[in-house]
Amino acid sequence: MSLLLLLACPPAPDTSPAADTDSGAPAWAEPEWDAAPEPLPCNEGEAAPLYDAALADAEISRDNMGFAESIWSSLARAGYVRGPFQWPSFEPVHHEPEYAACWVRQHAADLDAAGAAAHPVAAALGVLAATAGVPAEGEPVQPDDTSLASALDELADAAGGGDDGDRADELPEELAEALVLIVRSLTEGIDARHRMDAASEGVAKPQRLFRDGASMVLSATDNQPSYTDPEATTVYTDWFTSDDGPRALLGPARKLAFAIEDADLQRFAGGDTSWSFDTDAGRILISPSTDDLHDASTGAVLLAIDLGGNDTYLDGVGANADEDNPVAVNVDLGGDDTYGYTPVPDDHDTEGLLPSDIRGREPAYGGYWTSSSITSRQGSGRYGIGLAFDLGAGNDTWASLRLSQGFGSLGVGVLADDGGDDTYAAEAGAQGSGVFGYGLLLDGGGNDTYLSWAFSQGFGYTGGIGQLLDVAGDDTFVADPGNAFGGTTLYYSPQLPGGEGNSSFCQGAGFGFRGDQWSTWFSGGVGSLRDVAGNDSYVAGVFSQATGYWEGTGILADGAGSDTYDALYYMQGGSAHFASALFFDGGGDDQYSQTFDSQYMHTGAGHDYSLGLFLEDAGNDVYAYNGLAAGASNCQGVGVFVDKDGSDTYTARSTYSTGLGNHSGECETRTSTPSIGIFLDGGGDPDVYLWPEDELRTPADDSTFGIEWNSTDDEHGGAADGSEVTGF
Repeated sequence: MSLLLLLACPPAPDTSPAADTDSGAPAWAEPEWDAAPEPLPCNEGEAAPLYDAALADAEISRDNMGFAESIWSSLARAGYVRGPFQWPSFEPVHHEPEYAACWVRQHAADLDAAGAAAHPVAAALGVLAATAGVPAEGEPVQPDDTSLASALDELADAAGGGDDGDRADELPEELAEALVLIVRSLTEGIDARHRMDAASEGVAKPQRLFRDGASMVLSATDNQPSYTDPEATTVYTDWFTSDDGPRALLGPARKLAFAIEDADLQRFAGGDTSWSFDTDAGRILISPSTDDLHDASTGAVLLAIDLGGNDTYLDGVGANADEDNPVAVNVDLGGDDTYGYTPVPDDHDTEGLLPSDIRGREPAYGGYWTSSSITSRQGSGRYGIGLAFDLGAGNDTWASLRLSQGFGSLGVGVLADDGGDDTYAAEAGAQGSGVFGYGLLLDGGGNDTYLSWAFSQGFGYTGGIGQLLDVAGDDTFVADPGNAFGGTTLYYSPQLPGGEGNSSFCQGAGFGFRGDQWSTWFSGGVGSLRDVAGNDSYVAGVFSQATGYWEGTGILADGAGSDTYDALYYMQGGSAHFASALFFDGGGDDQYSQTFDSQYMHTGAGHDYSLGLFLEDAGNDVYAYNGLAAGASNCQGVGVFVDKDGSDTYTARSTYSTGLGNHSGECETRTSTPSIGIFLDGGGDPDVYLWPEDELRTPADDSTFGIEWNSTDDEHGGAADGSEVTGF
């Protein structure tokens, strides 16, 4: 049979800690998940005079604002949408813009609460699991009278063999006690992966699931998937969506992260313990607080703890080494650390690129040479759980090529750095990226720099969720925009051909599979970037900064701070083909497209049955935009732009924008479904509109000025500037 590789926890025991801890048993209180935040109020459907004025200008009722169920049912019958990979809240969010505004605010609030929690990674994984529709069952692993020796014996048994647990006696007693729940959580993760193995019989061998799981986006081998075998598709999707598919790893990964965060390992920073324990699933290593070099000579690692120092890592660092290494965890307890790899120069490495590793580069569409690295690093869950923790708030440097830095493929990958001025660099599939899996990058604060080219910084492909959460600091997010914009083109863009720009799919991008030639389509995933606070800078190419493609959902939610945003096409709440793009900025004096001459589909624009939502809460903001922007629709899309408050400046480089209902030539036969564009500027503060000389209408304060470009019945463009409540 050809293979389509699309590319419940038990109740806690009622026990109490043993009084005698000589055996290494913990004496902690029962662990509990951090409390979730209270739901935010949602004013969906309430009085909204400014919104109503714009709808009246667009000649459409509030009841008809969005996408009707009948439309989606007809698209589903054609096979375009509503497949097995559609994430649970997609249709409520996509169909109703007012609800989408509530949902993205709640999503941001949930992530903010996670970032401030006592166990931030475990809490953030809880948010990710809820987004994926995975029930949050069970409690963290509970303490009982288990000694570390017993826990190690259970671990070795689950791993298929290993050292004798009595080697726990070689450790300091307090450290041994701290490791008990971590080791027991490792065992739960291994057991969950083994259940996945058993359930995957008839789908593929573990080796191929590990190797090829991400190949639809990041080709890792010459074995490309079949898109045309319905039987293989059904077998794969039935396994993937079952309770023993990759979703089965979310609960154990969350428990393992909680155990690590709850153990207060930083009290051991500066220690001189050196210890190892071998199992058939990988080694446990504890390294002293010296300036260490960690390389691949140690083999597969199950758990590594470095007690401090300015360390250099050239090994996997919390990344599954192969299918026989189901769980990989790395914890560094302090220092200014360097996380990298061994460069192997390639003839196609050029200035500005990360140097190649042993796999070199391969020719890609458009004549470019992209990395062909297949080595996972720095918090990568490939058909398993991979967690990398850097604690101690040092100024760290992270560099890899692909499949790294909070990446998940048929697994759960997490990179968590608790603070410091850090630098993250990767080419593709990194920095909170999920491809048929779950990826999380969580940074606890500091002025950080993120660099990538594609499929990164909050990217979710089919069956995947990618989340980047940065808690504080003045941060810089760069998805290299391409040759014409001060960067290097690697990933061809059909929107900007000729090397002008990269196809990014970064900074909050949800991407689905479009196989028109095979009559095969798969709903996209969820890609989310949340930056809680700080004066931040965002630079990207095409498809970025809250964008969706083919029933994917992209989210960029930035909190307080005066930020700058520059990108090229399909960005800042711009989406295409049945997708959703949700952009939310919580305030500050922000600047949009002041450096790049951005092209089309941005600042709240939906194309081809897509929703593009742009929400700006407050501040004196400066905008510049071209066509199909600022609350614009195209071909039965819905675009909504909302600036709630502040004295704003709008420079429209094209009149083909700003509350635009548009029906272009590619959809001439689809006049039964509306194309809706809504522009709202609230607050009543004086705004400035700079308009091209060939104006069709002149925007002004306290007025309505939307447009139907072709004056066809399906075009509904409305715009309103005033002091009333926007409704969003």
